[in-house]
Amino acid sequence: MRAVLLFKLTSLLSDSSCAYSVCRRKMHILQFSQAGRHSIGVRVDDTNIINLNDFSPDLPTDVCSALCLDHKKLLTEAARCLQSTSSRISVDDVTLHPPITNPGKIIGIGLNYKDHCEEVGKPLPTEPLVFSKFSSCVTGSREIQIPSATKELDYECELVVVISKEARNVKEADAMEHVFGYTVANDLTASDIFNATKNGNQYLLAKSLDNFCPLFSDIVTKDEVEDVHNLNISTKVNGEVRQKSNTNQLVFRIPQIISYLSGLFTLSPGDIILTGTPAGTGKGFNPPKYIQSGDTVTIELQNIGTLTNTFL
Repeated sequence: MRAVLLFKLTSLLSDSSCAYSVCRRKMHILQFSQAGRHSIGVRVDDTNIINLNDFSPDLPTDVCSALCLDHKKLLTEAARCLQSTSSRISVDDVTLHPPITNPGKIIGIGLNYKDHCEEVGKPLPTEPLVFSKFSSCVTGSREIQIPSATKELDYECELVVVISKEARNVKEADAMEHVFGYTVANDLTASDIFNATKNGNQYLLAKSLDNFCPLFSDIVTKDEVEDVHNLNISTKVNGEVRQKSNTNQLVFRIPQIISYLSGLFTLSPGDIILTGTPAGTGKGFNPPKYIQSGDTVTIELQNIGTLTNTFL
């Protein structure tokens, strides 16, 4: 009898462990279209993905809606999908999109790298400097037409936080429970619009022109990143290194940011937070090095991904 009970207990623990591992498996979530159909995908490797909606037809076909429905279900279904024999699709046969195409909020944090504050001659802020961008400016790794409204287009490499579940008045100690994962952004800025006297240094106008929020194709789930506050981040323009730093330079870390923001307004599933840019922006050079037609800007964030855009 004792042996039977021990066997049943061992089997139960084994099954529980397997279920837990499915939920916790590390993943890259993305969005793509093929033959006019928009779907959520799970990356298998650099060249192959799986259509998550074929595997789990009851899931929404966009990441933001899936997060709003149930972020845990999205993770569980994605993990099971990876363990299945579902057919692989070559990334060459699909069009990759930004991983979040319709965020309710795009929130930016200004002057949030110590080296950038030093570069622009500003003291470290005592609380987060918050601004926003219109969701209509989200785009992906693609060619971008420089708007005629600006002659001083600047690049800004950024770590992006994707919110998994509603956050309101969240303590710093609990803040990471509201993080789904991370991606990469280029927080494009029209410096001449921002500095124009008639506009009074308005972040929104300078940062919300069409296609001013390129995002890397993948969301890397938070469990895959061992220490998000110790990642190398860089920007290259035509191969020339312009920005080179590490997220350990953040003035306000992610738990502080989420706690601060959620004390002011509710963060919702699919909201994204651009956590700031380090030293080396085009404006910081003498003379300034703004993006020109024909330039290719490559932003790389360690363990997350690489975002590339060519400007026309």
